[in-house]
Parts: sequence; C-alpha cells; structure tokens
Amino acid sequence: MKKILYLGICFLLICMPLATATSTILQTPSESNEKNIRQETIRIEKNDDTKTTDTPPPWANGNFSGVWGYSIWGEWDIPIGWMFGYYKRNTNFGYFYAGLTLFGEENISFYLQGYIFGPFMFGAISVNESANETLFVGIGRYNETSYRWRVMGEIGPTFFMQGTYTKFE
Repeated sequence: MKKILYLGICFLLICMPLATATSTILQTPSESNEKNIRQETIRIEKNDDTKTTDTPPPWANGNFSGVWGYSIWGEWDIPIGWMFGYYKRNTNFGYFYAGLTLFGEENISFYLQGYIFGPFMFGAISVNESANETLFVGIGRYNETSYRWRVMGEIGPTFFMQGTYTKFE
C-alpha cells in the first residue's frame, strides 16, 4: 500500500509541471488591451519631449520592452504598466534584469531579475534594486523577437508580461 502511495505522489509531482508546460497561451481581449496601450503611448509621447540615452550593462546581449499587468484566471489580461530591461540569453538559458513602472508614473515601481530555463522562469521581485523581497516563478513562450510570460510570486496575484526583444549586434 505504501508503494502505491509513493508512486501516486511521484506521478503527481512529475505531471504537474508537465501539464503547466503544455498549457495553451492565454486568450485575451486584444481590442481592449490595444486601446489602453495606444492611449497610454499617445499620452507618454505628448509628455516626453526629451529622449534620454541608456547605456546597457556589459553582460547584456539584448534588451526588451513591453507591458505587464494582472492575469485573471488565465482568461484575460489587464495591463497596468510598462516594463523594460536587458537580457543575456543563449538558446535555452538566460539571465534578465527589468524595471517595471505603472502607467502614468515616471519612476520605476518594481525591479525584476532572474533566470530563464527553456519555458520556465524564476527569480525575485523587489521595490529597490538590491533587495529580493518576493520570489517568483513563471512559464511562457519566447522567440527571437517577442515574449509572453505568466508570472506568479510567493504572495499576490498572477501577472502577465509581453513585449518584444532587440538583440544587440
């Protein structure tokens, strides 16, 4: 009886990540997301007369930018801010560092950093650059030009992140 119980527990531990990895991409009401993003982009472009230059860290081989927000029950996404950052990525392994800000805010609200192993991501999120307040895990899809992730922390809601990559030459 104990062997059956142990086999059942092992089966569950192996199948849970596999089921998550093979789940389908979330369906989103793209019309409302695009409307919110377009309105916020227009507002920022009107207020941003000066462009600042940013020097990438020496370890980075690319940068990324996009939107992030709440992911409600995997059915729709509510964008709440912008994200930007740098990454160093090989075929299936990578490191990233990102700043997240809320729409309408000028300062960075959160910092996110971690590692990517194939479709899995893990790391830490905090309100400043040096403290690791909350650990998170994520699952997603990415290619050479774009990404989409679902991220869940130790506490709080599930978030989505999506955007585009730019590889440095």
